[in-house]
Amino acid sequence: MTLLILQACSNQSNLPDWIHGNWITSLDDETIHENWKLQGKCISGENYMHYENKFQKERLRIFEENNMLLYQIIIEKDTLVFKCKNYRDSDTLTFVNNQNPFPKRINYAKPKSDKMSVWIENTKNDPNGIFFTFKKVK
Repeated sequence: MTLLILQACSNQSNLPDWIHGNWITSLDDETIHENWKLQGKCISGENYMHYENKFQKERLRIFEENNMLLYQIIIEKDTLVFKCKNYRDSDTLTFVNNQNPFPKRINYAKPKSDKMSVWIENTKNDPNGIFFTFKKVK
């Protein structure tokens, strides 16, 4: 019994708890919100954007499976899954899905004070990538 409890705790400790909280950024005329909360063995979140009088919402989940960290995005009826292999004790998480047209890579850098860098790209250091600086909302 004790072994199962320790295993569950150690599995949860591999999650990037630093992503937890409410974050906001803007890009051109868009305001983008990401809200994350720890829920058992996963981190669930939502991303929503306001632009040109439109509203888009994505449901997000980060969870561990088969020694990988998975990032799941649900937009209406579509589900995308990105995989991160090197995530334990890492300050930058890179989630990859090479079958997705754009982005193929979603990157999160551990926050410095109340700012978190997030960028999406098709290749590492992609000149066409999009960079966001999220600010934590109190």
